[in-house]
This record gives sequence, C-alpha cells and structure tokens, in this order.
Amino acid sequence: MIRSTRLLDLVNTMDPKLVAAAFGMTAESTLIYLADHVDDGRLPSAEEQSLRRH
Repeated sequence: MIRSTRLLDLVNTMDPKLVAAAFGMTAESTLIYLADHVDDGRLPSAEEQSLRRH
C-alpha cells in the first residue's frame, strides 16, 4: 500500500477522483486527505473579510 504522506501529496496536487481511480479507491476515501490542507490562494484576504462584515 502507498504511504499516506505520498497519497496526501498526490491528492493535493492532482484530482482526488483521478488518484482514487488509480489506486482502486472510492472518491470519498481520498477526501479525508484534503481535510488537513487549505490552499492559501483560495482564502479571502483580511481586507475582503472586513468588507463582508459590513
């Protein structure tokens, strides 16, 4: 079996569904590896957050 750190790397850099298919897993089973990773580019900036509050 592949090490979880390598699987985590693949899921975060590729499509989780593609990784699941390559390793014979269900798509949902790879989503747990995304739970601990947040892409900073998708987070709103502090300025955007303050604009949403008003």
